[in-house]
Parts: sequence; C-alpha cells; structure tokens
Amino acid sequence: MPLVVGDILHRRYRILNILGQGGMGSVYRAQDLNLNVDVAVKENLFTTADYAAQFKLEATLLANLRHANLPRVTDHFVLEEEGQYLVMDYIEGEDLRQILERRGALPEGEVVRIGVAMCDALSYLHSRTPSILHRDIKLGNVKITPDGGIFLVDFGLAKVMQGDQPTMTAARAMTPGYSPPEQYGSARTDARSDIYSLGATLYAAITGFIPEDSLARAIDGLKLTPLLKRNPKISPLVAQTIEKALETTSANRFQSAEEFRNALLGVQIVANPLPASAPLASADSETGPAADLPVFPSGAAPVPGPRRAHAGMAYLVLAVMLAIFGGLMYTNHALAPAGESTPTPSVPAETVISSTAISDLVSTATLRPSITPPPLPSATFSPTPAESASPTLLPTEPIPPPDGSGSFVFVSTRQGTPEIYLSVPGGEAQPLFTIAEGACQPTWSPDGKRLAYITPCAARKNEYANASIVIYEFASGQTTLLPTVSGGDYAPAFSPDGAKIVFTSLRDGYAQIYVMDLATQTATRLLTTAKTFPMRQPAWSPDGTKIAYAQMRYGSWAIWTVNADGTDAVQLIRSGAKVDDIDPVWLSDGKTMLFTQSGRDASSPSRLMRFNLETNTSEIVIASLPVDEISISPGGGWLLFRSSDGENLDIYQVDLADLTHPNRLTEDAAEDFDPAWRP
Repeated sequence: MPLVVGDILHRRYRILNILGQGGMGSVYRAQDLNLNVDVAVKENLFTTADYAAQFKLEATLLANLRHANLPRVTDHFVLEEEGQYLVMDYIEGEDLRQILERRGALPEGEVVRIGVAMCDALSYLHSRTPSILHRDIKLGNVKITPDGGIFLVDFGLAKVMQGDQPTMTAARAMTPGYSPPEQYGSARTDARSDIYSLGATLYAAITGFIPEDSLARAIDGLKLTPLLKRNPKISPLVAQTIEKALETTSANRFQSAEEFRNALLGVQIVANPLPASAPLASADSETGPAADLPVFPSGAAPVPGPRRAHAGMAYLVLAVMLAIFGGLMYTNHALAPAGESTPTPSVPAETVISSTAISDLVSTATLRPSITPPPLPSATFSPTPAESASPTLLPTEPIPPPDGSGSFVFVSTRQGTPEIYLSVPGGEAQPLFTIAEGACQPTWSPDGKRLAYITPCAARKNEYANASIVIYEFASGQTTLLPTVSGGDYAPAFSPDGAKIVFTSLRDGYAQIYVMDLATQTATRLLTTAKTFPMRQPAWSPDGTKIAYAQMRYGSWAIWTVNADGTDAVQLIRSGAKVDDIDPVWLSDGKTMLFTQSGRDASSPSRLMRFNLETNTSEIVIASLPVDEISISPGGGWLLFRSSDGENLDIYQVDLADLTHPNRLTEDAAEDFDPAWRP
C-alpha cells in the first residue's frame, strides 16, 4: 500500500517526502534510522510470485554494483501483500536538464568531462557478467552533485544480457531524440545502443538542442543537424566525436564505451573525470563560452511533415532485416527535435515510452517513475506488419488492490495530437502511444492483454472518417491493423469472449454497426437501416448474446438492442423526442444499463442515467455535472467518465454506491477524454 510522510518502513526507513509517483508505486526520500543518512526508496506494488522472483534477481545484481559514477543499492526487501522495495543512495544536486535550464548550453570542457565520466560508468556496466545495459541515458539521468561528482542514475530500464540474449523481462523504452533506432520495437539492443544515447545527451548538453529522432533519420532520411551549426564555438574534433556516436547504424558508431572515452580524451581538454575541487555546475558559477546558446523549449519545435508510415516500415525491414512492430512514429511537437525557430531558455521534457516489462525498480532521487508491468503470457494474434499503425506502448498490469484502484487509459491532447495515456486513480499519467496521426477510443479485451484503438484521430469527434482499428498485443508487442474499406471504422468493443469486435463503420456512406470475427478477420454488417437512421456506440451484453447501441430516428438518438446475430432489433429506452440517449454501457448483472442523456438544446449538459431492464424504468443518477464517455470498473463498483468544469475536459471517477462525490482524476489544461478501465 502507498506510504505517507512519517511512516516507518521495514522498521528502519522513515518516509520524509515523495519524490515521484507512478502507476506501480512511488519513489520516496527517507531517513535510514540505523545509519542516520538520507536514502531513496522505490516501491513496486506488484507482488505476484513471478515478479517478486524477478525483482530479487535484479535487485541482487544491482546491489553488487560499485563504481564512482553510479549510486549504490544498499538494501532490498519484499513485504508480503504490500510491495517490493529497493533502497539506494540519495544523490544530492541537479541533473543536466535542470542545469541547462538554469545556465544554457554547457562549455565544451565540461561536456567532455561529463562524457568521460559516463563512458567510465558504461564500461563498468557493459563489462559485468552478465552485461548490463542502461538504455535510458539522457539529460535527466545524469546528475551533478554540489561537489562536482557526476552520476549516471535511474536503472529502471536496465537490461541484463545472458550470453548473447537479453532477459525476456527487460523493459523496452524509447526516449525520442535519445534512443537509437534499434531500441524501437523488437530490434536487438547492445552496448552500442548506450553509446548512441550518451552521444545524444552530450549533443543536447553542448548545443542546448535535442538531436533529431533516430528512427525518423533511419526511416525517412531526416538529417542530423551538425553540431557546428548549432554551436559554432565548439571544436571540430568534439563535433566529429559526438556525431560518430550518433550514427543510426550501430556498426558505424564507437564499438565500446572505452573507444568513445578514448576519442573524447583525444580532444585533450580533459584526461580525467572532474575532480571534486572543481564543481561542474554550481548555481553561482560562470556559464562559460557556450552558455549564451539557449535551450530549445518544450513544445516549441516544429513538427516535421507527415511521415510515410507504411513505406518507412517496409524500408526499415529491408534495411536492417528486422520487423519492428511497436515502432514509434516521429510525431508530436513536444518530443520533436529543435528546429530553427527562436527558442526560450527552458529544456524540453524527456518522455519515456516503454513497450515490454522488466524491473522499473531501481532509481535515485531524480527518477520520474513509469508504470511498468509484470511479464504477460503470450497472445495468439498475428500482426499485419505492412499495414500496422506502428505505435510504441507502455504496457501495464492492473494494480490488484480494491476495486477502483486499477489502471485505466484515456486520450489526451496535452502533446497536441490525441494520444493514449495510462494512469491509476491518484497516479501520474504516462503516454502509451505516440502516433503521427493520433490515436483515440481505446478499449480493452476482456483479459486485459490486448488494446484496440483507432487511428488516425486528429481531434475528439462523434464520427471518425477514414479511421482504422488497430489491436496491440502486450505479450508480443505486435500490432494488427484490422481489414477495412473506404469510409472509416471506429468505436470498437470486444465481445465478452474476446473473439469478436463490434464497431461503427462509415463504409456504407453512413454510420452502421459491424461485427468482425478476429480469427478470420471477416466483418459482417449486423443489421441494415435507412441512411436517415444511423447507428453508433455498440456495446456487448455481459453474456455476449445482445448488443446495445445508439440509433437516430426522426432527429433524436435512442438506445436500442439487437441479438448478436442481428435479429430482433428493438428500441429499449423511450425518453421522447426532446432528448438524446447515447453511450450505453451494461452493468455486469446484465439487468442494468447506464447511458447518458442530454437535451436537444446545445447548452443542455448531459447527465448519467440508469435503466432497469426488468422494470423498463429509467432514473437520473448524476446531474450535478456533465457526464459523457462512461466506463465501468472490472468489479462493477466504480465509474470513469469525461466531464467538464466549464473550462477543461477531464476524467472523473465516482463510486457507484455513492454517486454524490465524483473525484476529478486529471487536471491538465488540454482535453482529456475516452477513459477505459483495464480488466
């Protein structure tokens, strides 16, 4: 269970404050009561036997690391039915992102010192038996202490290499601008992947600009902006050295951290890591010759033109003979590399997007924890690589405590284009997808192992012309683009057995309901109505025998049901011509349905209604604030919905046993919508 300030953990660690929160737990600053020193404690609330065993293996391995540029893991333990905990050094100071935000781009000498220290740390990690890859080197994970110490922190995405093979539970993560192309999707990573990320970090430190994304460079021919163009004051040798580390083909980079270190030392600016007597970045230090170069602000960089997703994927398969099924398309402006527009002195946020599970257990005080699951069993669907929508995902397993505390997804425009985010009530939202054309309407399979969504999605709409449905399998990391025809398919919903998907389609020129058999990928029109009677928002009954949907007749929307074979369509709810009834959702008992109702007046807010199928009666259950896009928790006790305070669209939660106290879960200024609990 989550800890609070003042708690004493394991009879030894007094919680002082929370450093960060994520879906699987939090990172705390604590006082070691035995040694009277501050430590960082990271918790993982997943307590399954398999995950506990993996935690112990990795924690033991990391606890044995001893290097001057790495924090120490000092303790690890599992509290049964509570969580798993990792204790490590608390590193005082600032990370490079904070330093650049305060000072601007760093002088050449300081950057080379940092590079040499990081190469020393990487050489140590890569030479362990088994070898350890960091896989998340970036500005935010290089920390400078007040006395000038340089630390590589956050091993939450580290991967252990057993011989030539990585552990299967290794977290696959991509930080756009920092990650090499092989780190996207299912391609193999090795020590040279860390070389690329370090090169990208040094590029950002010495220029104030994050380099162009590697996948866009590898697929679409986007060029890396030369360092000397970004910062003419640096020496050509330094520029050449960092640019070599940033080669998109791993064979063209430095082949080891030692080789990279020697090249940096060859610059003859520094031959040793920074001594403690020469603090790197104290608040009152001089900024140096490169400090007048501003750091590109988050969200200010221009977005490149539309990417050729399918052709690009085919090109990459041919070029590197790897099928990348979870590749991140180079898209949203907050993650894009710096362009030529006038910057302001702030640093872009570093967003990490993961796609398979490992230990997100090791951290330092600077960690922003991400939500990472235990490994999931294999799924059975085959991908359609040439047509795949190519997302990059952060899979997660729902947190098992009481109903209402599980994970959920929703869509947000906080990065500009609609993207799917993952969160838990009270937790930090993390992006699941980054797709150039946007992604909306996520829906889970009944077992929680597959996620269906639609793309493209440029904005929240009632109809999505030219959209397609994509299924992502969390176990394999593969995407399947469901067959479609001209028009657009949207509003998908899995059948209770997970074998079919019902959806709305515009393939007939107007909205109709179709059912697709996922084994054969054949779609059948559920029933046929006149063009003036469109249908949308289908929802399966709990036993899979019926489908509810909203249908317009004579200017009003009403809730209808039909047998799953398309027979016996009947209007279920008759509220009259002055209101619209939409968005039906069945409760698990099969006897009750929730839906939203709004007046024909555009200013009339929608309200939550409950319909009893046995008595054929409706009642208002929430009218205190607008209610749209409802989702019932797996246990049936909680409700997610989209609402508004008059300014923002946000996600709310309410206990179905006490509908008088809705809880606002998101508060971002962007639009948040399309919530869906994970089973």
